[in-house]
Amino acid sequence: MNVVEFLDWIVAMNFQHYKTESFPDYTPGGSSHFYILGSPERFTSQELKNIYTGEMNDELRDRWNWALTDKNK
Repeated sequence: MNVVEFLDWIVAMNFQHYKTESFPDYTPGGSSHFYILGSPERFTSQELKNIYTGEMNDELRDRWNWALTDKNK
């Protein structure tokens, strides 16, 4: 994977980013999450890498497709 192209893709997709917090009843799946403006779908750094490289399982592919649909509304 070309890191520069990956970072350029993140910028081109206009991903937003936030650091996650743990709470007594919630342990996030990663230390931070990415999302596309307008979509409630959240992705960890590993999931974003898997999306970029096409290494998605069915669940991640469905979430990604929903995020793209929400983005285009």
